[in-house]
Amino acid sequence: MKPETIKALVKRAQHGDTDAFGELYDWLKQDLYRFAFYLTSSPQLAEDAVSDCVLLAFQKIRQLKKPQSVHSWFCAILRNCCREKQTEKARLQQQIDIDALSLVLPQESDLALHASLHAALQKLPQDERELLLLSVLFGYNSRELAKMLDTKEGTVRARLSRTKAKLRETLGEGEDEA
Repeated sequence: MKPETIKALVKRAQHGDTDAFGELYDWLKQDLYRFAFYLTSSPQLAEDAVSDCVLLAFQKIRQLKKPQSVHSWFCAILRNCCREKQTEKARLQQQIDIDALSLVLPQESDLALHASLHAALQKLPQDERELLLLSVLFGYNSRELAKMLDTKEGTVRARLSRTKAKLRETLGEGEDEA
């Protein structure tokens, strides 16, 4: 979606246009669900977190000061919703349904590889997983991530590099690099 279209939709949504908010949600829903799924490891918790996020965003859309930041704003709200759902995750302890996993992954991809990736991601601490997903799934650069996470760009780059190395090691790619 073009930046000017996004800004216009945000402005309309801030003035109470529910259709404009719906268009914003339609634009973001797949990314939001994918992000929530990888953070919670549960299709149900991911759906709940996204629902909570959308409700909060709808209630607070007037507080968004920079319409062009709507994507990262939704993402920040969703991160908090996912954190709240983590306590539910511990209680539910559901196994990942391979069919549900296929809903969030490209269909032409090798499902076994993505299942391995998902398992490796779950071994990372929450903050490292979030950083990696924000970088890879949403394409945020170190400057944007530093602003989002209220830290320095160099710190973000170093953490991201260490996290990627851990992930490579977990996936078995790090063995050949030694």
